Amino acid sequence: MSITVAEYLGQRTDVAAPDIVPVLHKVPCPFSSGNTCLKSGGKKNPVCSVRKEDVTLWIVCENRLCTTKKTIPLCSHQSDVLLDIAKHVFSPTVTKDRILVKREVPLQVSQSTNYQADYIMTLDNGHSSFPGPDKVILEMQGGGETSGTENMTAVVNRWKTAASPTNLMLRQPAKANPLETNAWRRQQEQFIVKGNIAMLTWKGYGIAFCVGTLLFDYLKVKIDFRQLPDLKDHNWTLALIGIQEDCTTPPSAGPIPLVVDEERLLYTNYQTFVHALINQGLPTPSAFTGRFIDLNNTPHVL
Repeated sequence: MSITVAEYLGQRTDVAAPDIVPVLHKVPCPFSSGNTCLKSGGKKNPVCSVRKEDVTLWIVCENRLCTTKKTIPLCSHQSDVLLDIAKHVFSPTVTKDRILVKREVPLQVSQSTNYQADYIMTLDNGHSSFPGPDKVILEMQGGGETSGTENMTAVVNRWKTAASPTNLMLRQPAKANPLETNAWRRQQEQFIVKGNIAMLTWKGYGIAFCVGTLLFDYLKVKIDFRQLPDLKDHNWTLALIGIQEDCTTPPSAGPIPLVVDEERLLYTNYQTFVHALINQGLPTPSAFTGRFIDLNNTPHVL
């Protein structure tokens, strides 16, 4: 398996011109105003996203989709992403002036432990007149990991040190692969706990989880969505919202446009989803019989 660099500091690589310029020092993040790119100016390369061999996008930076930093104003990118999501949480006709958000909100887990919600999202009157929750904890898929990171780094470093670096050189394949399993394992506990906090806090609250195409498809394989009630037009408490590359227009210089994937949306009941998540596996009696050894290495058959 191999991957290619899809975006370098907010610039897509699959265009012939202009050639992307290597970054050698600290620079602003292209996806949030007033925030420094976390990967610039150090040993890391400011790669925002990569592509699998089938060109599916995989975000590898935690600030690429919609950064949660509350100390800086929302930029147009964040505002547009949140509007698109709100249209799929509240109503297709909702406007920016009606959408209210809080960022990096502490959620109490115990007397001594807090988690942090990426966003709390609601409408200007605090109530939705549409099916679904009035307020949601909104979680964004963070930067995903890849295997073989050193191989991708080697490709980027060769490009950076070339006499005349080109976009074609930057998007050369590297032996690596997105790690969807790691991404889900890292977020699973917080996803379960944060959703439960929403359920416990007040009737009419819910959780919406925004993920890229690969993680959505991973969860669809892991959990049989057919066993979950479709509550899109009813009292849903959990939404799984897929985010994909917008391919409706030809590639042009700049960032890769992202949109909500209309084919990857799930609206269901939070408790049912969690039950389906933990209720996996089949009885396997053969694992508990057969050849054993005792602690003196003597064989036994049970």
